[in-house]
Formats: sequence, structure tokens, C-alpha cells
Amino acid sequence: MKRLLFYIIGLSLCGLIVYALAYDRPLLVEFSPEPVPKAVPRIQVRIALNDWTENLEVKNAIRQFNESNPDHIEIVMVNLSADTYNDMLNMLMTSGQGPDVFSVDNGWLATYVNKGYLTNLNAYLGPADLNRFPEWARDYAHSSLFKGGVYFMPSSIETVRLIYNKQLFRSAGLDPEQPPVTFAEVKQAAARISRAGVGVNKYGFALAAGDSQDSLQTGLEMSNTYSGVYLYNYRTGRYDLSVYAPWLQLLLDMKAESSLYPGETLLKRDSALRQFADGNIGMMYATSKDYVKLQEYMPKDDWGVALPPVTSAASRGSGALMVIPHSPLAVNSSAPDQEAAVKVWKFLQSEAFLNILFQQALALPVVDGITELPGQVPGLGHFKEFYPTAEESIYPLPPQIMDQYDPNTVSVEPRDSGDRPRMQLYLQILSGGVNAGEGLRAESDRLNQMLDIAATGYSFKHEEYIYPDFNPRAPLKAESLESRLNSGQE
Repeated sequence: MKRLLFYIIGLSLCGLIVYALAYDRPLLVEFSPEPVPKAVPRIQVRIALNDWTENLEVKNAIRQFNESNPDHIEIVMVNLSADTYNDMLNMLMTSGQGPDVFSVDNGWLATYVNKGYLTNLNAYLGPADLNRFPEWARDYAHSSLFKGGVYFMPSSIETVRLIYNKQLFRSAGLDPEQPPVTFAEVKQAAARISRAGVGVNKYGFALAAGDSQDSLQTGLEMSNTYSGVYLYNYRTGRYDLSVYAPWLQLLLDMKAESSLYPGETLLKRDSALRQFADGNIGMMYATSKDYVKLQEYMPKDDWGVALPPVTSAASRGSGALMVIPHSPLAVNSSAPDQEAAVKVWKFLQSEAFLNILFQQALALPVVDGITELPGQVPGLGHFKEFYPTAEESIYPLPPQIMDQYDPNTVSVEPRDSGDRPRMQLYLQILSGGVNAGEGLRAESDRLNQMLDIAATGYSFKHEEYIYPDFNPRAPLKAESLESRLNSGQE
């Protein structure tokens, strides 16, 4: 019986082997998982921003976009130091290695358009896209300076204010609810604060001129428009820096009286904000984009916010206080995937993303009524005092000319360009190395020479920057000479 059972089992095994060989199939059923679809390749879009990038909420928003967008786009950050952002960006763009989407300093916009660096967004923006923006922003972007294209749209702005330490005002016998209005009052208040703080390192005023592009352009050039003066005369189309002599003299006087925080030409903005937060500085200029950094340092004293002081009481409001568009975003005309780059541009301009910037006090958006929505005001005490008022306005762009037009520049070595020579002059005046009157006159002459030489070329039209009926109280209402000529009015 056992032998019979053995034969039956053996025959069964032989049958199975023959079956397998005949049909070339495995003896056991093979359970294989569903085929894994190939991963869709990601489209990388490199972006560079001169701020915002370290904020956690901004990083989270970009991460969520990367994970959820249906177009498989991956935003990759190009880290450029804020201190050298413009220089590094210019170097990358010149070498053809620029990021796909990036923020551009207002002073470089026309130059970048003329060099063909930026994508014309006309084909990508419909009426609904454009109507999100206020009229001034659309007019600004459609300026004849930009050769009939739309290369950017200002979505947020930057304002300038005087911030002051109320506790130091009280200690000096000053009314903390009455900040200084004129240069003379600033000088007087700074002296009293410094005298009251002798021995404990308290100073009446600070100028962070170590970051000259920020501090001098905001504290000097932007703030003085409230007195009705600016380095460029829009009516005549000529430069005249002598209008800044009173402001520079104010700083020199405070320095001589030891009421100016020492080392002003080397003092960095972050250091000045920290010293203000620590209660060691009575007054300083700050912009809306400085606010978040100041809050990080947690001011220990009560502090206030006021419009910038003016040359005299009579000059207050002689011009609208200048507001500047926050460095606009643009798309690189050499981006490998233009459609993907534009989609990223639109994401960074979206209501959702701008709302994040606003909630974090990183920007003052001018679209979608974000700053006016109920419940949208950030829980950050003084930020609302940086909102633009009826006394403020965007100004037309002044001439965008580089130092290749400087007749005194013949070296093939790297040269100063844009605003840097002017900033260096201000620093030299503040350090006592250059007489204010002579230096301002010489720089005005140099800039006007550059204008005259640039006007002989093909890519620069001086008439685009001349506004015969310019009114500093309503800067955007004037019509350029070029526009008049084209319409046959002249």
C-alpha cells in the first residue's frame, strides 16, 4: 500500500514537471504588483528674491506650491546675499546665468528692458490679470520707458517713516506724542536726548549709512520729497543735488554735537535697528520693509512712528512723500521654459501669496484690497502706521543711465554704475572729506554730462524723462514731453 502511494506521488510530480516544461510557466501563481508609473520629470524654475526668502511662512508656501501644482513645477531658490543682491544679479544676467524669475531694483528696470533681459508679459496677461492692479501701477508698467511692453507689475510698495523712542523723549523732557516736524526740531530733540543719556550711551539720532543704498536713498532722497525737493528736476530734465545741502548740514551739525550715533558711515541697518530696539537710539529713519526686522529684535521701550521731518514748517507737504514700488518681479527672457516661469511669476503675484507677505509684515500689497480687508491687519502693533497716506505717491522714474556715459571713465576695469557714485559722495560729505557745496555741484555736473552724452545715442530719449507741467504734489499726473511730441501737442 505504501509502495502504491509512493508511485502515485511520484507520477504526480513527474506530470507537474512535464506540464511546466511544455508550457514554460512557473509552477506557482505569481502575484505581481501593479506596474509603477514612471515619475513625471519636474520642471525646475529658479527664482531670486532680495528679501522674504528666510521667512518660514514664505518657505512653506513655496513648498506647498511645489507639492501641489498640477504642472510639476519645482521652485528652486537662488540664494543671493541682500547686501550684494543687485551686483550679483547683474553679474549673473550679463553672463547668461540669471535666475528664471527674480526681483529687479526699480533703478535697473529700463536698463534690463533695453538689454532684452526681461520677458514681455503682454501675451500672458489678460484684462482680469491687469485689473487687479491700481491705475498708477498699470500706468507705471506701461510707461514708454519700457518700449510698449509689460515686463513687470508692481504688486506692493515701500514707505519711509521716522521712528522714535518715546521713553527717551520723556527722559529728555520732550513730549512723546509730539515728534519733531522740521530739521531744526530734529536737531534740538537729538541734542536733548544725547545730553540726557550721557554716560549710558544714548544717542539722539542714528543714520545707518553703512547700507548706503537703503539708508541714504530712503532717509535722504525719498524723505526729502515731502519738502518738495528731489535730486532730479522733472520739469527741466536736469540734476541738481544742491537741494540736499540742508539735510546733510543737519547730519553734520548733529555729528559735531555728539548727538549722532557714532560710526554712521559704517553702521549697518540691522545693527541700527537692534540698537533702537535696545533703547539706545532716539530717532532714525525706517521703511515698511524694516518693520519685521525691528519686531524680531523686540523693542523694550514704547516707540512711535511719524512722517519724515521737513526742511521747514512752510515746506511741509510741498511735495508728495515718495513711495517706491517694492522691487518688481520679472521673468528672464532666457528662461528655458517660459510658460513655467510665468506660472511661478503669477503664483508670487497671487492674492494668496501676497496675503502671506502682508500677514508677516513683509510687504504692503496694492492689489486685491488686501490691506483693507476686515480681519486682515497683521497682529503687529505699528505696522499700520507704515500704510501709505493721502500725502504720499509714486513718482515717475528718473533717467536710467549707467556710468558708461561718464566722459571721465575710460578704464576697462569694473566701474561704479547706477546710484553708487552718488551714495559714495554723500558718505564722503558726512565723513568730512568733501565740502558739501562743492561735492554736490560736481556730482550734479557729472550726472548732467552723462545725460547729454546718453541723449546722443539711440537707446535713450531724454524727452521721456521731462515733464514740463510736473507738480510735486501730484507726481503721476504730469505728461512727459515725449508723449506730447507724439500726440502733436508741441
